[in-house]
Amino acid sequence: MPHTARVSVRDALGLRVAALDLLGGGQPDWPPCTARTWDVFLRTERCALALKSRLAGTRHEIEGAATRELQRILSARGQLLRIGQLARAHDIPAIVLKGGVAALTSATPVDLQDVDVLVRPLQAERFAELLDTEGFRGTGPAGTAHLAQRIVPNAVQIEVHFALNDVEVTEGMWNRARALDGVAGLSRLGAADHVWHLLVHSVLTHPHRRGALRDVLLTAEALVDCQPAELHEVEGRIAIHPLSDMLEAHLAMARELRDGVAIQDRFKREAAANYVLRGPLGWLGFSRFWSSAFVGALFSQLGGVVERRLEWQLAWQPPPFPSPWTFAAQLERRWPRLGKQCRNAVKLARLVVCRVVTWPVARAAIRLAS
Repeated sequence: MPHTARVSVRDALGLRVAALDLLGGGQPDWPPCTARTWDVFLRTERCALALKSRLAGTRHEIEGAATRELQRILSARGQLLRIGQLARAHDIPAIVLKGGVAALTSATPVDLQDVDVLVRPLQAERFAELLDTEGFRGTGPAGTAHLAQRIVPNAVQIEVHFALNDVEVTEGMWNRARALDGVAGLSRLGAADHVWHLLVHSVLTHPHRRGALRDVLLTAEALVDCQPAELHEVEGRIAIHPLSDMLEAHLAMARELRDGVAIQDRFKREAAANYVLRGPLGWLGFSRFWSSAFVGALFSQLGGVVERRLEWQLAWQPPPFPSPWTFAAQLERRWPRLGKQCRNAVKLARLVVCRVVTWPVARAAIRLAS
């Protein structure tokens, strides 16, 4: 294998150390790395634009990735302006979520792959149909909290949300939403709700993004808008959550970044696991059936006993939604009790297999991180 094609997880971790030094206001010491290692690091952390803005000189590895990130951000801005005009014209309240807020309002936006907009459940289908009349088309399956993604050529995709994963959307959240300055038709979550959603999304909904530099940057940006009382409210939500340690660790990194002080890396193991999956194990290409279960099992192994116990309890719970698989859905309709029992059995078997398969990957990540 050519030298430039090799990926070193240890070198990628060295790049992460240097990046954290730079983001914390220090002088980074970039380790010598292959082009593939740089690629794995930048695809995982998605922070090239932030690094470029802080570099005294230039690095071609960062320059190329930063340009691609900026193109996606500009595309997202254009999509959001179109969405805002549509929402205003048809009097549909719409809340921009996560990275879309930074894309519209921040001088330091972060990379994003799609645009997330929350509308009320009874208006979600209508809003998606309005997008379709504007030239968008639905693609892929719907999720438990959003409709099928809407796409147009050469632009980031749009997800119309009617709910939020792992966060209850209450009337209070809608009442606390604030209009986005200069963007007619769109609002954003209140400051505390926005920070809480970012934490939950990065730490709980997508555990592989724990401590990812892009998500830490986005949370740090959201903290700037938080008043002390609002931040105290977020801390109260964290304190009563079973995975409070993980949530607090991610918040602490964001605070240090916001304050411009040295950033302590609290997610070395998670970073190492991500580099392993995208580097040495990138050729495996896990299927849709295994990917979410595999990733969940891997990061719960790294997360600790409490998370593994919660994962096991969740696997025992009856599924709240119909199966996306045709045969299983038909079985549930004809024999509901048997269908749910079969789905639970599959979930439990898959979890057991995933824990066995992920164990050596987790051990390798822990060894590399230490």
